[in-house]
Amino acid sequence: MGRNSGLHGRVFLTAYSTLALDSDAYLPDLKGPGTDEAERNVQICEQIAADYHESHTYTEADVYDCDNMAQDVWNMLKAKGINARIAVGNFDSENNGRIGEGRPIDENLDTGSPGGFEVCDSVSEDSGLLNSGVIDSFNHAWVLAEVSPGSWLAVECTGGYVVYSEEDESYYSGITFSNPRNYRNFLDLYADWKVQSLDYENQRLYYNGLVEKYNDASYFDQQTMKSGVEVAENILHEKEKVFLQTDAKLKALLEYG
Repeated sequence: MGRNSGLHGRVFLTAYSTLALDSDAYLPDLKGPGTDEAERNVQICEQIAADYHESHTYTEADVYDCDNMAQDVWNMLKAKGINARIAVGNFDSENNGRIGEGRPIDENLDTGSPGGFEVCDSVSEDSGLLNSGVIDSFNHAWVLAEVSPGSWLAVECTGGYVVYSEEDESYYSGITFSNPRNYRNFLDLYADWKVQSLDYENQRLYYNGLVEKYNDASYFDQQTMKSGVEVAENILHEKEKVFLQTDAKLKALLEYG
């Protein structure tokens, strides 16, 4: 009720209508702290995704592939004050790494919720080395936006929309990086890792072949072969050392993002 001053100092009370009492403006906030901020962040994510899609066309041969797009959108979200991570993961090959093929822009669930993120185990239990089979299976990149503390929303950069956890759990599993620089470092290190892995394996096979010949040789032939075998062994150890250093750097980068 409100107060109106009348004649002779008397005060009149004005009753509010039932409609006013029922309006949202007069209801207490029942949604809890932080909800408005989360909704605002979701709207920002939706707008950025749609706007970016309008100005960037995804083609397999274009420089704007999914990971470049993810890095761009990451920067746009950070500029709006939203914490974000670059995510990579494995999707069905029928989508050719592009998610939401044929899905209309801005077509999101009327209601949905962000979710947590499950990190894929990218280290082999047997060897303790990076599992290249897991890494090589990754065929798509997108962005995760932290719309509220500990709650992440997937942003599909090539399609121009957000994806809630109820829509597709694939967006909430994989590996993530805290910034584009770490992601690019990962790509460079992994390229080195694959070259060094092959280089080490070739040297290992070569050395083992020499050892086999050495063991089958006579004593006098072994004396001739000995220095060559030792050189091959030293090279093998050096290649192993370089490879293991790169493997350790990669695993640390994957652990801390």
